[in-house]
Amino acid sequence: MKLEQINKLPTNQLSYIAGFLDGDGSIMVQIVKNKTYKYGHTIRVTVSFYQKTKRHWFMIKLRKMLGLKWSIRKRNDGISEVSLTGFTPIKNFLILIKPHLILKPRLALLVLQIIEEYSQVQSEADFLEVCKKIDKTAEYTDSKKRKHTYSSVQNYLNSPVETEKTSS
Repeated sequence: MKLEQINKLPTNQLSYIAGFLDGDGSIMVQIVKNKTYKYGHTIRVTVSFYQKTKRHWFMIKLRKMLGLKWSIRKRNDGISEVSLTGFTPIKNFLILIKPHLILKPRLALLVLQIIEEYSQVQSEADFLEVCKKIDKTAEYTDSKKRKHTYSSVQNYLNSPVETEKTSS
């Protein structure tokens, strides 16, 4: 993510965005299962802001502040969402916004550590260590639907591999 847009914001607007993230936003790190990935899973990082769709006009204004790389959508549940996904853009955003966070600075720091450690994964053990840290993010969030965790990844990696039977 190019930060020209958000870098131009004055401190008071960065503080406002941080406050909005603290209250009506989320910093998410997910373990995503897909057998095509090296360890059967990958990691996804996302920052999202939420507001009732009746205030969608405000979400359009927020997206203009943040930059057009951020996606905006009206969900089916009456909520509008502005979000950004990806290691580099989230890393850059969190570095910029973290000094202004009040409720979520430790979560932001943990996510930055996860991004850094994930970039250095070279083994299953390294990947599992990152998954442990992702589990730790649940201590800072109100996560309800965590499907993939350190344990589920470990079980997947330890499960026997099915091989095709050959006839003699």
